Amino acid sequence: MKVTYNEAAKELIEKGTKKLESLNFTPRFYSHDASLWKTDPDAVKIINNSLGWSEVYDWTLNALPEVISFAQEAKKDYKHVVLMGMGGSSLAPEVFRVLFGKQEGWPELIVLDSTNPDWIASVRAKIVPSKTLFIFASKSGGTVEPSSQFAYFYDEVSKESKNPGHNFIAITDPGTGLQTIAKEHNFRKVFTNRADIGGRFSALSLFGIVPAALCGIDVKKLLEETKKQGEAFKAGSDKAAFELGALMGAGYGAGKDKLTLVMPKNVGTFGLWVEQLVAESTGKEGKGIVPVAGEGLYRNFDYKDDRIFVCISFDCKDNDRVKEITSELAKTKHPVFEVQMCSLYALGAQFLLWEIATAASGAILEINPFDQPNVQLAKTITKGLLADLASGKKSEETSAELLLSDNLKGKVSLSSLASDLIALPKGKDYIALLAYMHNSKENDAVLSCLRDEIFTRTKRAVLFGYGPRYLHSTGQLHKGDGNNGIFIIISADAEQDVKIPAQAYSFADLVNAQALADFKALREKGRRVIKIHLKKPVLNSLKKISSLF
Repeated sequence: MKVTYNEAAKELIEKGTKKLESLNFTPRFYSHDASLWKTDPDAVKIINNSLGWSEVYDWTLNALPEVISFAQEAKKDYKHVVLMGMGGSSLAPEVFRVLFGKQEGWPELIVLDSTNPDWIASVRAKIVPSKTLFIFASKSGGTVEPSSQFAYFYDEVSKESKNPGHNFIAITDPGTGLQTIAKEHNFRKVFTNRADIGGRFSALSLFGIVPAALCGIDVKKLLEETKKQGEAFKAGSDKAAFELGALMGAGYGAGKDKLTLVMPKNVGTFGLWVEQLVAESTGKEGKGIVPVAGEGLYRNFDYKDDRIFVCISFDCKDNDRVKEITSELAKTKHPVFEVQMCSLYALGAQFLLWEIATAASGAILEINPFDQPNVQLAKTITKGLLADLASGKKSEETSAELLLSDNLKGKVSLSSLASDLIALPKGKDYIALLAYMHNSKENDAVLSCLRDEIFTRTKRAVLFGYGPRYLHSTGQLHKGDGNNGIFIIISADAEQDVKIPAQAYSFADLVNAQALADFKALREKGRRVIKIHLKKPVLNSLKKISSLF
C-alpha cells in the first residue's frame, strides 16, 4: 500500500513506532494478546471476544459460496434491498452502496439507519414492499432502531404478501434474539456471523459482505485483494497500518487530537465509517482521537495547531483539487499522511488498514478500543421517555424551542446564537452539529452551509452527524473524552409521521425522545450542550437558524 508523509508526520510516526515496538505490538496483536490494551479481568474478557476481525477475510472467503448463491437467487426476485441497521451494521454497507453505485442487473441497495419519520417515509416511497428484500442487521436484535424499522416494514409487506417473512433476511450473531425473531417470522434466510467481532470492526465479515454481494459487488475479488494486503501487514513487508496507528497515537500525545480526513467527494462516505471506528474506539477514559469527516477544505486556511491530516487519494475528477490542497498543507507545520487507494476493490484493504491502525493507537493511548462504556446512558434515558409516552406522559422538553445545559445558562440565547457560540470554545475544543432530521438534499445543503459557517468563523473542528446515527458512532466520544466538545442538537417536528405497529409511540415520538435523551445524557456528563427544536415547515425553520450565522 503506497503511503507518503511529510516531516511533521514522520516525527510523530517515529515516536509512536518506538512505543509500539516497546510493546512488541505486531506479534502480540496477531496472537490476540489482550494485555496489549488492558490487564483487568473484565476488560480482558471483552477484548478476547473482540479480535476475530484481524484476519476475518479468510473466514468470510470460506462463507462466500453460500452468500453468492443466495445473492444470485435474490437478484431474480427483488428490485430493491433495504438494510435496516445502525452503526457497525450499516456504515460499511453504506460505503459499498455509495462508492460502487448501482450495479447493472442487480437490486438497488438502500441503507436505512434512522428513526426520523420523514426519512422512513422517503424510503417507503421508493420501493414496492413485495419486490423488496429487507435485511435486519444487528449483533443482538435488540437495538431499538432496526427493531422499529422491522415492525413497520413487516407490516407493509404483510399488506401485499401472504408470506411476508419471505422478504426478510437477518445478519446476526449466534443465539441472539434476532435468531428467534427470524424463526418466528419465517425469514427467508439467516446469516450467522462470528461472535468475536465488534460491530464497528465488522466491515469484512458477513455484516458488510452480504449487503455488498446482494447489490452485485464482486466480493470474492474484494476479499482476495484484502487478504493479500492483510498478509503483507502481518509479515511486516507493509507497515502502513502500523505507521498510521503510530501517527494517531503519538499525535494525540502531542496535543494533535483532531484526525482530519481529506478525500475526494467520490469516496467521502468512507469518512463516515472511519469516523465511527475511531471515535467509538478511542473516545473513553477522558481521552479521545476526534475524527473530522466531511469538513470543508480550503487553501491557506489558518487551522488550529491540533490537527493531523490523513488524505486518501483516489483516481477521480476531484482528486486533483484534494491533492493540490494536501500538497500545500504538507509544506506547513501540520502532520500530513497520504494513502493511495488504487481502485474500488482496494476498499477492503482500506477497512483493514484503519482497523489495525485504530487498535494500535488504542495501545499507545492505553485504552480498550473494543468497548463502548458510555453508549448505554442515552439508550437508558430513551427507554424511560418511551415508557412515559406509553403511559400517556409526554415531556414538554421534547419540543421546547431551546434547551441549555446548566453550564451554558446565561451564556447562550437563540437571538444571539452565533455570537454566543463563537465565544464559547477554548483550548482544544471542537463543536458538534447533531441533526435528528431527514437527510433530504435541501436539509443537507442548509446544514452543510451552517457547519461551514461555524467552522470558518471559529476555526474549530466542526463535526456533523445525523441522529440517531451518530449515537452509534461519535456518541461514545462525546461522553467519554476529556470534555472538549460543544454540542448543538437539532430536533424537528415531523412533516409526515409514521406509526410503529404494536407500539404506543410513533417514529416522530421515538426520534425526538432519542434527541432529548442525548441532551440529558450529555448534560449529565457535564458537557456543554444546546438543543434547538424546529417547528414545521422544518426547512424554513432550519434556514432561520442558519441565517443567524
